[in-house]
Amino acid sequence: MKIKTFIISAITLFISLYLIIGYHSLKHIDKNRIDVSKYITLVDEVSENKVQVNWKYVVSIIAVENKNKIKNISDDKIKNTANLFIEKSDNGYKLNSLDNVLNKLNFTDKEKERVNDYIDQLKYFGLTPYRLKEDSKYTKFIEEIKDEAIKNYKEYKILPSITIAQAILESSWGESDLAQIYNNLFGIKADSSWKGEYVTLETFEFYDTKIEDKFRVYSNKNQSIKDHAKFLVDNQRYKKYGVFEAKTYIEQAYALQNAGYSTAEDNSGQKRYAKDLIELIRQYNLQLIDSEIKISD
Repeated sequence: MKIKTFIISAITLFISLYLIIGYHSLKHIDKNRIDVSKYITLVDEVSENKVQVNWKYVVSIIAVENKNKIKNISDDKIKNTANLFIEKSDNGYKLNSLDNVLNKLNFTDKEKERVNDYIDQLKYFGLTPYRLKEDSKYTKFIEEIKDEAIKNYKEYKILPSITIAQAILESSWGESDLAQIYNNLFGIKADSSWKGEYVTLETFEFYDTKIEDKFRVYSNKNQSIKDHAKFLVDNQRYKKYGVFEAKTYIEQAYALQNAGYSTAEDNSGQKRYAKDLIELIRQYNLQLIDSEIKISD
């Protein structure tokens, strides 16, 4: 009798431990098993020229569906999940909200809660997690100019990801002399149409050619961000090359390059500006800001 009681107790203890371990294994998304580059690439492929889908939403849904076993997820599974967020509309495409997608998948309240928990856990996670920490200089710079970049999009249709990436690239994270002293985040030159203050500085026009040129001076960074968009709108070549018709950042980055925004080349003589913007946007999850504003549109 004692042996039987002992066995029952042991089984009960085993089941309890199993359930506890299982619960904790589901409570936290397994970041070490997330192939971030793969998710970003495939989700952006689905999004391109339509609307920007949030890759963190996709991985969180898949993690819940597969009970956190997210290694070796197929490309088709990732793409199919991303496509749930895209819906045709009278004006082309619209972005489905997370709640709508979870309802479409018939997720229980508990599963919905877990998806949102996973998304929260991924807030400062990406291709370079150590640079995405809340107190990093990179995150702080992005947050500093994010709101103004969103305002610009609403007025001029320059995607926030593009505005922020250009500011990062042109100002070296706001640390260039042009940015720190003169509040010019984008390296915009003072041509004959500019009636404001300007400064003459040395710059590289091509890969290794140094010249002197005039650059615009602003009273603050917000003024620089607004003038950046206005500069693009006022120059017809950007409209000609489809900059303002672009739906996602990849399309807009190449439109800017093709319109001649930058003459930057790599050491083999190939234009590199669009590639540089795309790499920055993916590295710092800037495309997710585009996704946020599309949901709120």
